[in-house]
Amino acid sequence: MKSALKIDVDVSMNASVESLKDSSVINEISKKVIDILKEKGHKARLSAVEKASKNAVSLLLTKKNGKAPTFLSVYIPANVVESLCDTVVPTVSSDDDSSTRSVSEDDGIESDSCASQNSSSNSHDRHISFSVCNEVMKVDMTFEYLFDYFKYSLSKNNRAMNLDRILSDICAYIFLQLKCSVYIRKLKKEISLQISRIVQSARVRAAGKSVIHILRKIGNFTFFLKFINPLTEVQSIGEFIQYRNKDNSSPILLIRKTNDETDVFQFYPWLNMVEITFNDMFVKKTLSSFDVLGVLNIDELSYLISECAFISNLRLDILAVEEALKTNILFDCTSSSSSSYFSILVGKAEQIDEPRDDCDQIPTNDSPSFSEEEIDAIIGRTYTTRGVKRSYEEDPILIEPKRNKYRQNKMIKDKRDLLHLKDTYYLTDAALKAIFEYVQSKKKLVSLKEIERLRKKTNSKFPILHTKTSAYVRFEYAVRTAIFVACKYEHKLDQFDTLNIRFNMDGTLIGNKHIVAISINCIEGGSQCQAAKNLIPLGLFEVQKENTELLRQSLPSEFINDIKSVKYISIGEKNISIRIRLGGDLMNAVYVFGLAGFSSNHPCIFCTQHKDDLHVTDDTAYDKTVTEGKGKNKQTITIHVGPTSCHDLTKKARSLTEQTLCLTKNTNELGYKCEPLFGDLFDYQDYCADTLHMKLRVFDVILKDMLAYASRTGKYGGEHLAIIERKIKILNQHCERTVGKRFFFQVDTDDKNKTISSHGKLSGHLQDLFFVDSFPYDDILNGEIAKSARIVVNKFKEILVEVKHTSIRRKGVLKRLSLEFVKEFRQSGLRTTVTPYIHIIGNHLFEFDEFSNLGDYNMQGVEKNNDLLSRLYFSSTNPARNPLLTMLQKLYRMLEMNFQDEKQREAMARFACTGVYDFVEEDLSESESESQSKDNSCYLNEEDDDQSESESEENFDTLKGDISVEVDDEVDSEESLVWAPEKRFPVKPVARSQDRFKSFRRS
Repeated sequence: MKSALKIDVDVSMNASVESLKDSSVINEISKKVIDILKEKGHKARLSAVEKASKNAVSLLLTKKNGKAPTFLSVYIPANVVESLCDTVVPTVSSDDDSSTRSVSEDDGIESDSCASQNSSSNSHDRHISFSVCNEVMKVDMTFEYLFDYFKYSLSKNNRAMNLDRILSDICAYIFLQLKCSVYIRKLKKEISLQISRIVQSARVRAAGKSVIHILRKIGNFTFFLKFINPLTEVQSIGEFIQYRNKDNSSPILLIRKTNDETDVFQFYPWLNMVEITFNDMFVKKTLSSFDVLGVLNIDELSYLISECAFISNLRLDILAVEEALKTNILFDCTSSSSSSYFSILVGKAEQIDEPRDDCDQIPTNDSPSFSEEEIDAIIGRTYTTRGVKRSYEEDPILIEPKRNKYRQNKMIKDKRDLLHLKDTYYLTDAALKAIFEYVQSKKKLVSLKEIERLRKKTNSKFPILHTKTSAYVRFEYAVRTAIFVACKYEHKLDQFDTLNIRFNMDGTLIGNKHIVAISINCIEGGSQCQAAKNLIPLGLFEVQKENTELLRQSLPSEFINDIKSVKYISIGEKNISIRIRLGGDLMNAVYVFGLAGFSSNHPCIFCTQHKDDLHVTDDTAYDKTVTEGKGKNKQTITIHVGPTSCHDLTKKARSLTEQTLCLTKNTNELGYKCEPLFGDLFDYQDYCADTLHMKLRVFDVILKDMLAYASRTGKYGGEHLAIIERKIKILNQHCERTVGKRFFFQVDTDDKNKTISSHGKLSGHLQDLFFVDSFPYDDILNGEIAKSARIVVNKFKEILVEVKHTSIRRKGVLKRLSLEFVKEFRQSGLRTTVTPYIHIIGNHLFEFDEFSNLGDYNMQGVEKNNDLLSRLYFSSTNPARNPLLTMLQKLYRMLEMNFQDEKQREAMARFACTGVYDFVEEDLSESESESQSKDNSCYLNEEDDDQSESESEENFDTLKGDISVEVDDEVDSEESLVWAPEKRFPVKPVARSQDRFKSFRRS
């Protein structure tokens, strides 16, 4: 180490490394270091040596050798090491002063390094006195008071002298007794200069003798400070008494006395800078809020600075000043400062009314201190010596601030009130965080009246039709909006011959209401259009229960007929047909197609395979003997049971024609219950299984079967219960390691057999974490069953991985994995039958992957949208009047905000209502677009009017009076754009069955 002196100390007497941490051993090591330093002609403070010894022991402990070393290397910083002859100059003469000099007097003083220059004597008041004559302040100080400063000046320390104690005493007298102002930086420089000259004079007078001895003989020292500014009392600022002169450049002194505490604040303009000084009472109050909230509260200081700047007619960067204040306070808090007064120098200040002339900026007395001739006349002739140039630097010590109980209690009350508001008005953490970020971004909070006006204006864009139990938009409007959103991600929609619109229909329970939410998205727009924020809301309907007949009664016939009327859309010069595809889980498909459901003899949605043969795949086809007829007509025949298909009618694929024929019979053996909900709008080939629900249901079945098998122990009574509890403990430990305590297992007390039951919700991503390779199969299942269950889970994981391969299609891989999974599932011994979802995996999943992209029918975004609906319902401002309307309006407002540009939002609204938008030429340059838009007023005007927005100057405190109930939200839809394209354009509208979405492209 270049900046440290290495001392090797013998520590072989210690038994172990841990024994070196003992305080007595540290003291012994420190004494040995001091002795070695004396032998080398050096010395150091005892505190510095002890600190270095502790660091050496800590460094040794980090090596973790476990062996006690013979020698310990202690590194002493070079800046604390002094030579024994630095401050006591030996004499070569036989002077009496030299012979009478006591070793304990000088060397003892020099070796006493425990006392720091920052420490202050409790009785220092009697060692310093003040007097004033002709605006010159005379300060008398004793040798004891200045001893630390003298010793510091005689040392080789390169750091600047810490004058906090002297400054605190002088400033207290100037501010509180004289009611004057002083420039702190000049004061520090002058005191340091006079101390240096006193020491230099003592060196000259010592003539090779002890300098400290000479200074001690002098005893008393006088400092003359003549740059204090008398002030007069003027009008107070709040609770602060103000002292200042009449001119604008006069310093300002503010003093406030409350509860035996005195707050002092000085605002001192000097040249192009402003010095701000305040005492430690402000710092303590600021740090009290920092300890409670972690935020420095400098509002009072900022207010005083602003007022003083206004009085002095100065323009300051208040934000920069606040940052400088926070930095200065935190630096003094974390450093070792013991000052009672803190000062900062802020950036350049300018006169607001008139600039200062160059002559005004030069003070009349550029150097308010005494000249060298005056100093020599006071303390004697001095000579300059060559020494190390020291740069001024604060060297404070840490003081624990005394907390202001009043401010602390007020802060606690404010926090509790905010928590009460959050709980009372159901503000989420995300909402509160968003509000804080909005305010911190310097955006203005407008009144609630302005927000309501903007909400009504935005709602008027959406042509929502609503009844008491429904709220929906025209299907044409929703499709156009979906295409506009899809164009954001796929710019070549005009190259498709057919656009597929996914019709998402899913039921959810919100409070005590069954809500059926219907949304759409354009499949060609990609996976981004499936996200919850990009789904286009079509309608919200309240139903008593989810089944086909009740849905038929709840959905308005106009709504269903409007969906059926959609045929084509025109993008550019090309007419593109619209094909509506059905999305949703299997239960939703049961309701839409009018099937009997999973409890019937033919539970599959896509084929008419009997429930006893759901396990049959390509690998397990067989011939079965069945009996047909009754009585004399009874006969036995052999039929071939093979795999089924979702599109091949020869392999038992369902069709609407077959459904019509079956419904005419009295007995239904193929699972058809009633007519489809939407008639012939959806064919069975328009529906594709949802991989999200497939994953959830299959994993649920596997877990249920494993728990059922693990619950069969072959024992009875207490022995059986002990085995069950041991397995539950193992499963719960696995849950805590993977998914946490949100999902757990316990004994099913309702079952007399005492089986294992699961509790909690295991969603999709949690299932991935739960069914890992470390799952305790062997601990809860027997050997062969455990091995089979592991294989089944891994096979299903391979299927899920293959389904996610959207970029590369590997022909035949998914079919092979599906057949292997069904085979392993049947051979595992968990159950003898298969569920409809497992049947779909073995027969139809690879067909879906062959004819379409399975990722296009994932319902994860729809499920997230259901969660959003629940939050919107309970946060609605008028749930008792028309919650469905309010929810649909909010959904469209959130959809609109996906486009940050206001012109894009206006374009989306215009295209959704009128069909006027040119996707082909939307990338034209701005000038070309503007020139073409002037030729035809039917198109979207892309020029923004240069209108200056007038900001509301209402006080935030009066916002309570602007609160109005959203009872007019229902009226907004009636005032919205009327669905009548023939009223907007002089052309005759096209019939519904022909080119329904024909847009009017520019010629």
